[in-house]
Amino acid sequence: MKEKNIRIVARVTEREKQKVAALAKKCGLPQTEYVRQRALGYEPRLVPPDAFFGFCEKLDALMDTQPSPEVTTATLKLLSDMEKTLISPGKENMKKWQPQDSGQSKAT
Repeated sequence: MKEKNIRIVARVTEREKQKVAALAKKCGLPQTEYVRQRALGYEPRLVPPDAFFGFCEKLDALMDTQPSPEVTTATLKLLSDMEKTLISPGKENMKKWQPQDSGQSKAT
């Protein structure tokens, strides 16, 4: 791997810095790496919240059980809980941030 010893400096406003910091954090990256990836054409992915992995474990457990009306009811409840926890809370604000949440521009 080639040594990274060349520095690029850019001046930004406080608001721009805060936005870069927030986007980098959502992607689980240091700000420098986030900016480098975006500048080189990569689209860093968001790190899913911990709740997502908890729901996946519960869904896996349900998939390992024999089908029954109780399992169907439990599955539907779990899916409803997932929707309420992972999707609905931010719905009101999604128009404000979703297209640029990871710094990706929306295709037109």
